[in-house]
Amino acid sequence: MSKFNFVFLNKNQSRRFVLFLLAASFVWFLKNLNETYQKAVPFNLNFENSNQNFQFSNELSKEVSLLVSSSGFRLLSLKLFKPFLVLNVNDAVLTAEGTYILNESMQLAQFKSQIEEGIEVIGFGTGTPIAANFLKLAEKKIAINLESEIKTAPNHYLKAVSLDTDSVLVRGALRDISSLNIVATETLVMSELNKSLDTVMSFKDTSESGLLNFFPSHAKVSVEVASFSELSFELNIETIGLPAHYGIKFFPSQLSVVVAAPLEVLKSISETDVVLYVEYPFENKDDLNILRPKISIKNEGIFKAYLAKSTGVEYILTKNN
Repeated sequence: MSKFNFVFLNKNQSRRFVLFLLAASFVWFLKNLNETYQKAVPFNLNFENSNQNFQFSNELSKEVSLLVSSSGFRLLSLKLFKPFLVLNVNDAVLTAEGTYILNESMQLAQFKSQIEEGIEVIGFGTGTPIAANFLKLAEKKIAINLESEIKTAPNHYLKAVSLDTDSVLVRGALRDISSLNIVATETLVMSELNKSLDTVMSFKDTSESGLLNFFPSHAKVSVEVASFSELSFELNIETIGLPAHYGIKFFPSQLSVVVAAPLEVLKSISETDVVLYVEYPFENKDDLNILRPKISIKNEGIFKAYLAKSTGVEYILTKNN
């Protein structure tokens, strides 16, 4: 036999041996895939909560490990495809601490119903169920407080600020809303405002959990701004409540009062729309005979009136014979 033929036969024998080894390994692999095993297998996890009276109170896991028993082939399939399981929390039970949970048997029952036949769920791979704690919600209608910091432009004034509703329905844990009497809006901040506008403001969640829900989720705010002009009058000072047997003189006897109102209103305003007065008995500071008169506005079209100078007036009180 030549050297060439010897080498050729060795190569053929080697190829046959490799093919035999591969075939034997494949048969062994198939045999083992048909054997039954127990193994902890990870599953992707989703949560379902169709009951609006429940709210999760912890960060939820995105995966659950289950100890399952099945053939090697099925276990390999689970490993490769990692199917989704859904945990429905609607059947939760109340704990002594006042929270609601799904116990281990409830969770396993749901998972078993979702896994295909031929795969037995024995328990949790890590030995513990999913921590899906949540709270039973309560509802309460609560008054709204609009928080605002609004500054108007020169020669403009804030005529009205209003909400489209005076209350909001709040849903949350009973411990969060039981003592809640006012819901504040986020602060409405505006400066140099020279025109009316409408806007919406969300509500502040001041609860310990930070998980309150508001219905509606925001409030509509209407801000009414008007421009104004000013007019001044020299007015006599009136005395309210002074006994008939007393007389009084003021120095000076008149003060300049500035009235601010929209131009169309200002045209019709007269001295009778504003009263400058003091009330008896007088409140003197430092025992000085100096009074600071007050202003009464009788015309609703006037939005403010003030003394042109902030100084007070002196007076002499006399007793009539």
